[in-house]
Amino acid sequence: MKPKILLVTILPALVGVAAMWATHAADLYKWIDEKGQVHYTSAPPPETAKKPQQIDPANPGNPLSAPGNAPGAPGVLFILDASGSMKAKIGSQEKMTIAKEVMTNLLRDLPDTIQVGLEVYGHRAKGDCGDIELIAPVGRIDKAALIQRIQSIDPKGMTPITQALQIAAERLKTAEVETTVVLVSDGEETCKGDPCAAVGSLLQQGIKLKVHVVGFDVGDNEKQQLMCIAQAGKGKYFAANNAEQLKSALTEVKQEVVKRVEMPPPPTPVPEKKIVKIVKTERGEIRVPQLPFLGTIAVYEQQSGKKVGNIHGSQNNKSITVPAGTYKLEFGEYFLEGIEVTGDKAIEPPMGLIQAPKLPFLGAIAVYEQYSGKKVGDIHGSQNNKSIVVPAGTYKLRFDNQDIENLAVEAGQEVIIE
Repeated sequence: MKPKILLVTILPALVGVAAMWATHAADLYKWIDEKGQVHYTSAPPPETAKKPQQIDPANPGNPLSAPGNAPGAPGVLFILDASGSMKAKIGSQEKMTIAKEVMTNLLRDLPDTIQVGLEVYGHRAKGDCGDIELIAPVGRIDKAALIQRIQSIDPKGMTPITQALQIAAERLKTAEVETTVVLVSDGEETCKGDPCAAVGSLLQQGIKLKVHVVGFDVGDNEKQQLMCIAQAGKGKYFAANNAEQLKSALTEVKQEVVKRVEMPPPPTPVPEKKIVKIVKTERGEIRVPQLPFLGTIAVYEQQSGKKVGNIHGSQNNKSITVPAGTYKLEFGEYFLEGIEVTGDKAIEPPMGLIQAPKLPFLGAIAVYEQYSGKKVGDIHGSQNNKSIVVPAGTYKLRFDNQDIENLAVEAGQEVIIE
């Protein structure tokens, strides 16, 4: 996992003209190879380098930081504006003096666990929008040496806010976690860049940035641009009109930085346990032992009316197994309702049999429930047993243009029609 990178930018605005971008003095690195030989190079050390350090070109004996971040270590990159407008005074102090003091105290107060880097611009030449220098990449630093470099900075040049942000973002574009940018400025871009649009573009490119802005003694026009940068960067805008308010604003920034970089990583999600409950459903049996071999009775769930199956006379046990519940049996147009089935029990609804053994082969007798008039079925002479199974009750038989009324059939009874 790559380290968290927080980018803190301290920038006053200046009036100036545009110029072609270029980077001034080359970076200087010291490192040791696998054979123990010491190297000084302008390019960053290879990954296999031992004891890599970035060297102050003005003082080669003074290492500023070890380039690159230790895995998992938090980091902060300060971008300090050393342009000419920093010579202006607030009260009796130059803005640059105030910025140096705030930066120095901020560095001293940061926990040693936070890796630090420093980028400066406008400190070497007037009118040069390419005067941008990475003094120390994010890494383990000698705070005293870095503070000494800050104190030696002399403001001179332009305010290339846009390019400074782009250079910083280029250094941090591979970071896997969100980078925080804190811009402190007393004015707007002076090198014809559009920092507001640039920040939006960086986010659209997938670079993880959040930009906070501190307006340091700014006018209404400058404030509009600075607020736009904060909004585009999904951050906050802070107003500071004097040294004390600048200190207060940066103290709040420091607290947020420390809180953010020292925040423990989110816990590894624990896979949710999936519990499958196996419920044993009670089942019972509906049995009609009187059902003839070719007979069929349809079975329905009482409440829903859904068919659950059939009882066939051709089955050995002439039954159907169903979940515990209430059912009804279909007999033609008539239903025997309210059959309660409980678990592990066989229910035999009250049934009887009506037989007509002397019915001619082509003869038929229609059977109706006496009170509802609903047809229950037919007895056919072509049947072997010439019979019909009916629920216990009272029936009407119709054959040869005559009716037999109020024929009572009790449970388990066989009624024979001569």
